[in-house]
Amino acid sequence: IYLLLMHLLSSYSLLWIIPILLISTLLSLLFYRNENWLIKKSKYLKYKLLTIRALSFSLIGVLLLGLLFEQTKFETEKPIILTLVDRSSSMNNYSKSTLLKKQISAYQKSLENKLDSRFELETWNFGKDLNASSKDFTSEQTNMELPFEKAANQYINRNLGAIVLISDGNYNTGEHPMYHAESLPLTAVYSLAVGDTALKKDLILSHVAYNDLAFLNNNFRFEVDVEANRFPGKRTRVDLYEDGKKIASQAIQLSVERNSITTINFEVKAGRPGIHEYKFYIPKAEGEFSIQNNYKTIYIDVIDSRNKILLFSQAPHPDLSAIQQALSGNENYEIIVANPDQVKTIKLKEIDLVIWHDPGKILNKQLFESIQELKIPVWYILGTQTDQQIANRLQIGLQIELRQQLEEVQTYHNTGFALYAPNETWLSLSPFLPPLTKRFGEAKTKAGTQVLFKQRIGNLQKDSPMLCFHEKNNHRHATLLGEGIWRWRMVNYMKKQNHQAFDAFIGEICAYLMVKKEGSGLRIQAPKKLSSSTNCTFNASFYNEAMQAITSPEILWELDYEHQKTRKGNFSTKGDFYQQQLGRLKPGRYYWKATTVHNQKKYLKTGAFIVEDIDLEQIESSARHNTLYQLATQTEAKVFNVKDYQQLIKELQKSDDLVAQRIETHHFNPLLDYLLLFLLLLTTLFGEWFLRRYHGTY
Repeated sequence: IYLLLMHLLSSYSLLWIIPILLISTLLSLLFYRNENWLIKKSKYLKYKLLTIRALSFSLIGVLLLGLLFEQTKFETEKPIILTLVDRSSSMNNYSKSTLLKKQISAYQKSLENKLDSRFELETWNFGKDLNASSKDFTSEQTNMELPFEKAANQYINRNLGAIVLISDGNYNTGEHPMYHAESLPLTAVYSLAVGDTALKKDLILSHVAYNDLAFLNNNFRFEVDVEANRFPGKRTRVDLYEDGKKIASQAIQLSVERNSITTINFEVKAGRPGIHEYKFYIPKAEGEFSIQNNYKTIYIDVIDSRNKILLFSQAPHPDLSAIQQALSGNENYEIIVANPDQVKTIKLKEIDLVIWHDPGKILNKQLFESIQELKIPVWYILGTQTDQQIANRLQIGLQIELRQQLEEVQTYHNTGFALYAPNETWLSLSPFLPPLTKRFGEAKTKAGTQVLFKQRIGNLQKDSPMLCFHEKNNHRHATLLGEGIWRWRMVNYMKKQNHQAFDAFIGEICAYLMVKKEGSGLRIQAPKKLSSSTNCTFNASFYNEAMQAITSPEILWELDYEHQKTRKGNFSTKGDFYQQQLGRLKPGRYYWKATTVHNQKKYLKTGAFIVEDIDLEQIESSARHNTLYQLATQTEAKVFNVKDYQQLIKELQKSDDLVAQRIETHHFNPLLDYLLLFLLLLTTLFGEWFLRRYHGTY
């Protein structure tokens, strides 16, 4: 329902229109007074031409006033009642859940019959997202935050009078909905509560904390939380199965409290590489409400391919200790410390990175030649014992001149460094780092050398590198000119009370040096772990020798489920790349293979991933109406049981806050924008010209 009003506005008085009309008429009279050819014509022609010209001048004058045409629209908007229906599977967990569909349908029909004339009625169904089915309660997760977030955005400046939430109050993804309800300060959030809040006799394997990656022959731990409702002082146990075989069991003495959580630990040795299934199971107790939450299955990927890092030095040095401590927190690294005698027994083919501290005056020829031959990435730390001859022999992308004297130099960050993004916290600490000790001399970078840190003496910033990177023939080097970085680690702790920034700094250098650049050929992007409720997607690409992405080769894929069932197919092209949608997969272990042939050469990629069955909806055996009451209290509304929906409708009917709003909208348009006025002016000008031409004059 709306009403439309219109009037003119101007920064000048509208009375100016009168003198404009008079002046336009006067100018027209003066013009046609001396037109001798009109003497022989009809007097009506003179009056007609005079009127047309006066009208033309008047229109031009009025338009020059800059008049605005204002349209005022008054619209009445009904209050909106938005019903949010929780479609998660936890709504089926209660004794009266079979009646729920009928109760919701009856509520919606009654709401429509009694309030449709006064209100605008909307219904949204939600679960994991806002695309939940409106028929059943099958969503595998509950995100109660999403509908409130969407309502806050969609109904901004709208008359959203009330929200009716039909739910058991349980949510397992997203934040508490009250935070987004705060963005709707004028909207009352009523609730129709579903389910029973009374604690049922139930044992729940609520959570398992673990690391999904383990290394061969290492021990790894599981931390298991067992929740007990109404089993005070009872005994139970948790059994652990590996690939279907029972490997451990622990007895639990439950607390005497009515509701309790007990945490236990299992320690397992990684005996075989590959993906392994671990199932935790609590035997059913007498009188237990449900056993669906008595077990949990997880998967661990056991690998035997740690990156081996060799820390080599002629003698012990605190720099090596600092680097070793920085890298020891990364489980993907195996750190080996060796001196010249010990390095002889190490299989250098298995080494992924060498950190060589102070090569000295006599180069370890065997190690150096092995590094060059095997193209092992290496980080050289040129200390006080390394002379110029040895330094230039290392082929590190620097031209170095070193003398016998020593000097201390500080550092500053080179903003033009582009190989990777350094840790921001470490960069902020760089002005406070103590100086390193090095041999006096100059160093200049060769083509292709990237500098992360440059040298500084006091406030004088030199262009000489302190830490730089170089790559030649796919062989990567890093070079640090100076020793004493163990003091950098101490400064990190003094400033931040931890070593995280220094550890990240060392880790970034090692990660960059060890990363293997992929050249031409087949590349596959596959998941490592996903939920059974998530769609599985594989992406692939193929690069020719010029590193151009092409889609001419046909890429075949195979997917093996638990070595029981195999699916095969071809990747579909998508632009310059390939993609394969596999949809939702059953929980378990999957092994994939992708093959193609290009220029008579075969390419093969393999891998594995796991699909977990994460049934969050079965963890809670009782409703959580506290969530509903918090929303109602915050918005001055009420909570009703779902069977009492008629009371809710009466509450909505008598509410004084749910009233229609009158919305006033103003639109301003300059008269110059109206095409009709332009056509009218054009018509008058053309009409006068036509009459003059028709009667033989200009």
